[in-house]
Amino acid sequence: MTVDPITAAVRLAGELMLLPQADPALARRIDRCLETWDVDGDAFLAQTEGVVLAALLATRNEDCSPGTWCTAAAAVLRQQDDVPLFAAVPSSLPAPMPTRMVQLRLLSCCLTPRSSLRWIRLRSAAQEFLEAAAPPTGRRRPRPHRP
Repeated sequence: MTVDPITAAVRLAGELMLLPQADPALARRIDRCLETWDVDGDAFLAQTEGVVLAALLATRNEDCSPGTWCTAAAAVLRQQDDVPLFAAVPSSLPAPMPTRMVQLRLLSCCLTPRSSLRWIRLRSAAQEFLEAAAPPTGRRRPRPHRP
C-alpha cells in the first residue's frame, strides 16, 4: 500500500528530528546552536520540525527515495525564497501542524529584527537536519551560515 505524500512527509519530518539520537556529531552541533542562541530547545526544535516539513512538502511531487527527498528539501531552504516553501503547504495537515505553519509563515515575513533572526536560525537548523539525512556526495556540502 502506498502512503500519500503528506503522510510520508509528516512521518519523515518526525524521523529526521530523531537523528541527533543516532548521530552524536549532529547532536553536538544542534546542542551548541541551542546554547549559543539561548533558545528554549523544545519550542525551537518543534518549530524546526515545521520548517523541515514545509521543505519536504515543497518537494513532495518529486519521485525519489527519502535521502534524495531530503537533498531536494535542503536545496529549497538554500534558495532562501519562502514563497514556494509555504505555497506547497496543504490545508489538510494533521494538528498541530496547520497552526505551526501559520506561525512559521509569520516569522518568515521578518517583521521585526528578532523574528527575522529566529527565522534565519530555524532555516539553518532545518537545513542541518535535512543535510544529515541526505546521501553523501563526492563533494563537500557548504556549511549553513550560523547567525
